Amino acid sequence: MPALTSKPNLFTQNQFWLGLGLLIVFFSPYLILGQDSIWYANDYAELIIHWYTLLIDHNGLWKANDYPIPGMLDTLPRGSFASEFFLKTWLFYFFQPYTAILINKLLIHTLAYLSAYHFLNHFLPDESRKRIPFYALIWAVLPFWPEAGIGLAFIPSLFLVFYSLQKGEKFSFLHALIIGFYCFYSSLNLTGLFVGFALFFYGFYEFYKSRKIKWNFWLALAGFTLIYCLFNFRLFDIYYFQRDWFIPHRVEFDIYSFVRYHDNIFIRFAEILFFGNIHAAFIPPIWYLILLGFLIGQLFSGKKAALFQPVLKVFIAINMIALLAAMLSYRPFVENIPGLIQVRQFSIERFYFLIYPMMLFSVLFVLDWLRSFKNGRIVSGFLVLVLLAYSLIVLDNNAKNYLLKPILGIGEKYPTYREFFAEAQFQEIKDLLRDQSPEGFKVASIGFHPAIASFNGLQAIDGYTMNYPLSHKDKLYTVIKDELGSDDKENWLYWHFKGWGNKGYLFNQTHKDDFMRMKWLEEIPVEKPLYNYRKLLDMGCEFILAAHPVIDEYNLEFLHKFQHPESAWNIYVYRVKGE
Repeated sequence: MPALTSKPNLFTQNQFWLGLGLLIVFFSPYLILGQDSIWYANDYAELIIHWYTLLIDHNGLWKANDYPIPGMLDTLPRGSFASEFFLKTWLFYFFQPYTAILINKLLIHTLAYLSAYHFLNHFLPDESRKRIPFYALIWAVLPFWPEAGIGLAFIPSLFLVFYSLQKGEKFSFLHALIIGFYCFYSSLNLTGLFVGFALFFYGFYEFYKSRKIKWNFWLALAGFTLIYCLFNFRLFDIYYFQRDWFIPHRVEFDIYSFVRYHDNIFIRFAEILFFGNIHAAFIPPIWYLILLGFLIGQLFSGKKAALFQPVLKVFIAINMIALLAAMLSYRPFVENIPGLIQVRQFSIERFYFLIYPMMLFSVLFVLDWLRSFKNGRIVSGFLVLVLLAYSLIVLDNNAKNYLLKPILGIGEKYPTYREFFAEAQFQEIKDLLRDQSPEGFKVASIGFHPAIASFNGLQAIDGYTMNYPLSHKDKLYTVIKDELGSDDKENWLYWHFKGWGNKGYLFNQTHKDDFMRMKWLEEIPVEKPLYNYRKLLDMGCEFILAAHPVIDEYNLEFLHKFQHPESAWNIYVYRVKGE
């Protein structure tokens, strides 16, 4: 194979700029609509945006790990927030929140395009070069999870670096730059750990075949590991070395007790292969069907294509990986493997995201191979258009909500960024609460995510994050214990909090885990939730904000209902009586 840098410079190729221009057109609605664009509260809007905002607003970037940052889950230490050695942190430092997430999104997809182009330019023959922009776009327009940075999006280039080193290429500044940048713009626990293990097994497999140690490969992998550890020093420090003052809630974390998501192995297997996942990227189901169709066609072909064996190996691998991932999150299986049930503080099955670059680039090689046949060019071109259109219309949040849902007449209306955070409405709410309690106050939320209150400058006792004090979780539990109910295995709401616990919310049996009760949905009052209001006051929580009425005249005093045309919520404000 040619060296990493032996092909013509990407930036001098006209077709490269054509594809980049098309990518900008694809995501132009986010630029045109601005805060009226759609950003899902599916482990992003309700989890991430206010998290960075609080860190920056409280000048916590370079502070010690025990530096207190108020606003969510009462007050969190600096060590519970993002590292300063993560590019996205600096986007929030230099830009306003919406601008930061917009730049982050555009960067991820631009770098995904660059990475796919880099990879394909290396492996496809010269006669395919004019088609590379369209192939690369199929990868670049996938809805990657924005919080993972380029963890998945940039894998093609990262793999190409280690592949080239394994083939004997000398280590260069370009290799170091790609590895370092990948570590700076991705997450160790979400992607880096799994990528590191995958590279280790790849290197070991190549060593087993050749019986030769490729020192450049192993030194690069050691550097990759060291850089990740240095960039994530805060995480290691607060989680493992500060137990004298910080015990993380994750010591009780039991992913296998969270039965709502882990009780059907076959559905999980199909979801991974056909639809993708929010924490990686959603994908078109046709990827799998193209690979399956190619392999079936080859079985009935007299002469096998050179592509047959590599694609067959990939197909077997992705099925095995998906099956293993499904099994590792399947309770009846895990409960019979003593070693696995002990590894309950970490979602070890998330390595499945590695199958998506394997799948897509195999599909792209198949599509390019198809063009060697008489009518293959038409079929290949049609499938490329289908894959791009699917991502544009079905997977993109704006197109799905502004175009697809109205045409088909299905699906709920989803709030825009502006409607979700409702800044104008919350300014009115803050004015009322400050009049009611001028010396300071804390709030809790029902029916909408506490992130909204935190984002708007209110100190919330509830919230959603991956690492907060166990002591605060215990306090919240004393408030919602009776409302959660028993610890029966089928009472998933109980285990949602006690077994998982990343969401420290005021759960109730009326709305369950539904904190998206927008004003255009049917109003469902929460009647006399079994909260311990005395404990709520002990935590300093004087007010409850609710998206739907909370009927409990004995414990709550209704103050005001706030409505606003630029908000997704009707907010009912209550004072906790504490009688």
